[in-house]
Amino acid sequence: MPDDSARVASAMEDDARSVLELVDAYRRGPDLLAASIEGMTAEQLRARPIEGKMSSLEVLAHVCDCDQFLADRMKRTIALDRPLLVGVNGVKYLAALSYQERDPALDLTMLRATRAQMTADLDRLPADAWVRESVHTEVGIVTLREHLLHTIRHLESHVGTILEKRRALGL
Repeated sequence: MPDDSARVASAMEDDARSVLELVDAYRRGPDLLAASIEGMTAEQLRARPIEGKMSSLEVLAHVCDCDQFLADRMKRTIALDRPLLVGVNGVKYLAALSYQERDPALDLTMLRATRAQMTADLDRLPADAWVRESVHTEVGIVTLREHLLHTIRHLESHVGTILEKRRALGL
């Protein structure tokens, strides 16, 4: 498994946004992802216009699957006393779960549901919840705020990769 700890730690760096701004960015994520694939045909979604990189459909499936365990990490950080969170290599899921055969509409439905439920939970939290901690096997101590930052940036980064693929396809 590649060491992604530096990338993950970078995605958790605080940018001084308010909690309301972060939760709003989290809430808007599914619309960003949906817009990135809007108008693409099934063939274009499955194309690999950049050698050695995932297709747009694989990226979409990756983001949607990762979002489920990222939401679980936030829930465990909220509910448990310094839970242990094991690092995940999401790339291993590509072939095992046949990402090239996934239904993008179904994946987006799952992402929207996950984020709607999690946003409702986040909206109810007291101010002191944002400093609750968990222990991540790859990066160490992580606060709830840092988990949320990572989740937002994970999706936004992958939207950028889909837009790069669109440009490579001439879209």
